[in-house]
Amino acid sequence: CEQCCQAEGSIQCMSCTGVHAWCGPCAVKAHRNLPFHKVQRWNGTHYQTTSLMELGFLWHVGHGGVPCP
Repeated sequence: CEQCCQAEGSIQCMSCTGVHAWCGPCAVKAHRNLPFHKVQRWNGTHYQTTSLMELGFLWHVGHGGVPCP
């Protein structure tokens, strides 16, 4: 993972510019304000379409994208 350097970077985003490789939690963090981006997960042979929701994304509306205080 390019962000945490602790896990395999198996998630890529087709909507972001550049080439990125994140683990699931870091992909969710990187897309906190980009909920409609299209992501894919490496399944061992090819990238397969997945969703930020399947990766654990929870969209908090208001409060700058974080849960209500």
